[in-house]
Amino acid sequence: MNHALDIDQLRTFLAIAELGSFTKAGEAVHKTQSAVSMQMRRLEDRVGQPIFIKDGRQSRLTEDGLRLIEFARRMILLNDETLSAFNGHKEVGHVKLGVPDDYADRLLPQVLAAFNRLNPSIEVQVECASSAKLTDAIRDSALDVAITTSGDTMDIRGEIIRREPLYWVTSTQHSAHT
Repeated sequence: MNHALDIDQLRTFLAIAELGSFTKAGEAVHKTQSAVSMQMRRLEDRVGQPIFIKDGRQSRLTEDGLRLIEFARRMILLNDETLSAFNGHKEVGHVKLGVPDDYADRLLPQVLAAFNRLNPSIEVQVECASSAKLTDAIRDSALDVAITTSGDTMDIRGEIIRREPLYWVTSTQHSAHT
């Protein structure tokens, strides 16, 4: 009996987890909604646990689905690294990346290490600045890509690849007047 996980199914699964819908994920991975649903049924069969639960007309991740996210990311990264190591075509170039200071310390080391393993011939220049300065740098084409946490993105001549909500959380003992 074959117990291997399918990388394509895992990519689709991560698209659903990140985009929050089978339809949006289908658009991102260039599959119909029914093909996405079929892939997820097969993935659930493969892992032996339900990874989605119906919530009205929507589906949301189960606890096992949430656990699968990190495994899927690692498997896809290892798959891509392996293929890159044996791929005769090596990308060469330079990328200018802008990141707010508060993300640089936590996220950048792992992201840059993984990127470098996949693309050892691409030099990454990182600029840490406020979101407003990064937005201006994108607008002026001084950066190739940036992560921003705020700012006016309406008049940027580029493509917004992803939007995420930002949540500020406090304890119940915190006074709103302090």
